[in-house]
Amino acid sequence: MYKVLLVDDENLVLKSLAAGVDWKKSGFSVAGKANNATKALQLIQELQPHVVFTDIRMPGLSGLELIKQIKELDKDIQIIVISGYAEFAYVQKSLNYGVLGYCLKPFDDHEIHTLLQTAAGNLNEIKHKREGKLLELLDDPATAQAQSVFHDILSDAGVTSDAIYLLVTVGGKGRLTFLPETNYVGLNLGNSRSVYWVQSADRDTLLTAIQLPLQGGILGIGIQQSDRNLEGMMQRIEQCTVRAWDFFIHNRRDLYWEEQQTKEDTAALLIRRLERAVAKREFTLAVELLDEMCLPSNKQCFTIYHSLRVYNIVYFHSASHSSEDDYIFSKEQLHHLYPSFDQMIESLKESLNDELEGPSESVVSASRAVKGETEHANLKEIIKYMNENYRNHISIQSISRIFYLHPNYLSQLFKREIKVTFTEYLTKVRLQEAKNLLRTTNLPIGEVAETIGFRDYFYFTRIFKKNTQQTPKQYRMLSNGGGEA
Repeated sequence: MYKVLLVDDENLVLKSLAAGVDWKKSGFSVAGKANNATKALQLIQELQPHVVFTDIRMPGLSGLELIKQIKELDKDIQIIVISGYAEFAYVQKSLNYGVLGYCLKPFDDHEIHTLLQTAAGNLNEIKHKREGKLLELLDDPATAQAQSVFHDILSDAGVTSDAIYLLVTVGGKGRLTFLPETNYVGLNLGNSRSVYWVQSADRDTLLTAIQLPLQGGILGIGIQQSDRNLEGMMQRIEQCTVRAWDFFIHNRRDLYWEEQQTKEDTAALLIRRLERAVAKREFTLAVELLDEMCLPSNKQCFTIYHSLRVYNIVYFHSASHSSEDDYIFSKEQLHHLYPSFDQMIESLKESLNDELEGPSESVVSASRAVKGETEHANLKEIIKYMNENYRNHISIQSISRIFYLHPNYLSQLFKREIKVTFTEYLTKVRLQEAKNLLRTTNLPIGEVAETIGFRDYFYFTRIFKKNTQQTPKQYRMLSNGGGEA
């Protein structure tokens, strides 16, 4: 929600403007009021407002001088002049100072709503450009120039302290909202992950600043103290991401502090024992080890990456699964399959118990199908479905369920019929559309990644460069004849 500062030397006008506009409906909130320009400048530095409504003629420092100083402080602040008909000549002069527009007294709700919509559009464009620059800074080496730009971006948002808090949210498409007086910079890293740099005096103040309940399907928040040093920032973001995913382990929405790290030796030991047991087909022992992992004292040592490791060990060491194409590398994909760590463990135990009882009829059927002893599903229909739904969450498991095929069989079908793996084909389709969007649109690269089905900006850029030997930015520049990305 964008912050507004109201400035007028008449308190009645301030009250009327504050109470007479549905600010929340337009995506704004009144962060402060000032009845003179000097007080307004003080509040601008304290509150970092996005929009300032100011009278044009006031005692002392004039409205025109205030507008000039505001633009010197922050050129991105949207300024709207409020005046009477008698001051219209001053209003016209203020337009040369870069103000957004003006509204005349008495106020017209529709007029103000239209101005707020224009302000919101300008602020959204500024935010998109800032986020695009931030993504580039995080993805590139932390040079002195990059560090300087990073400092400027934080400082422009009022994040000037060397001691700040880093927050990462996962799950859903919601964004955190903070109290109006909170200075922070937010950045969307993909469909289900956002990062925030928040200036706060201490942990208690930070918790108070986060407005609850969490919106938009946010599942977890990882938090740690940080600084404004770009060097190592991606590592700290990843640490917060892992901590945020603790909701999967503990099956609850919560705030997880990176300082509360637990020893991972227990988790690593149990995983090594599980891997040996499954490799030797000692499935009874493997089930016992999975039970041990669910003990409270042991489970607190596990992270989302441990969970992925456990899943892949059990699922792909059984006789009926052998394709590397089916491995799960995505945290989101694991959560898509299982709501929680405990439910994953129960499912894996069932799989191991099935192995003890012998291959099921469906596994035997799949094995026979791979050998060509039964007819396979229409691969053209599967390809058609993937071509139409590549923007969505697609995995070999989800496609298998839709077309009533065994994942292992579907994997073999792709390799045999079109000479690529399932994952390679899906990536090819997505990257083809990515190239098209980079050539023909001005969408930010992060939005391109989301549009084609990649849930994380940095993962998309790595895959794009691996397949094209160019970064998305380089590809766009070369496709446009070397112009600006």
